Amino acid sequence: MLATPMMGYGFEPLNTDDAGTVKANSNQIEQYFFSINRHGSTGPLPVDLITPGEEYAGQNSAKAFPFTYTKGLTDSLEASIASTYYTEPSGGFTRLSNAAIAMKWRFLENEKKDMAFAVKPVLIFPSSQQQQIYGLGAAATNYGFNLIASSYWENVEVHMNASYMRAPYNSNYAVGQSMDPNRINIFFLSIAPVWTVYPGVKLAFDVGATTNPPEPEKYLSYYVLFGIILAASENIDIGLSVMRSAANYGTVISANGPNATRSEIGVTWRF
Repeated sequence: MLATPMMGYGFEPLNTDDAGTVKANSNQIEQYFFSINRHGSTGPLPVDLITPGEEYAGQNSAKAFPFTYTKGLTDSLEASIASTYYTEPSGGFTRLSNAAIAMKWRFLENEKKDMAFAVKPVLIFPSSQQQQIYGLGAAATNYGFNLIASSYWENVEVHMNASYMRAPYNSNYAVGQSMDPNRINIFFLSIAPVWTVYPGVKLAFDVGATTNPPEPEKYLSYYVLFGIILAASENIDIGLSVMRSAANYGTVISANGPNATRSEIGVTWRF
């Protein structure tokens, strides 16, 4: 099964969020497309693999369009709404899932503005029972928060996340076609350095570990992500990323064992 406890959407196309907020009275739209695939599971039952960054818990591949709209309330506080439209898998359910609302508050910043801390609570609304069965969300309300630390230098920025998610589900129905019980308390740690290698071109390396929801599986799963952010104009960024997740970093690096991959591309528009 592919599963993800990640709360909402981070600093696209990364999993790790940053402490920056949308300016007061300004808006931001993030429209992305991702494809998730499984690899290396040769047994009669698929190995449970986690793909942090998207709320998908299905047995097979997935293709979807996550969307986030963010409004700057003050220069240090923003509010966002998000949802995901799935084109794959298909079934007797509504394709729109994982509706969420979040607030990000940058509560501390030094005078030089090269270090900042933020907190981001999030509420993910229940999906339908059929969506839970196919892995498109949980048929229960999920909630949690993310603590964010960011440091900024001339050409390098580093972002760190530590999050907790309370992720209940309807235990009367399968989760992604599996009746295995899932862990409800989900933790996530990550770090993402981002380099400006050329004006308008940023490269990112995102690495982290998270609680693996299925109880029969190992407690932690790991991932490595590479991303690039291109400034098409002053207010438009194009992001691309590729990620592999597995039960340990050896498999993440070598792909010599069960693993899951995610490819993502999209645009961020500020207005």
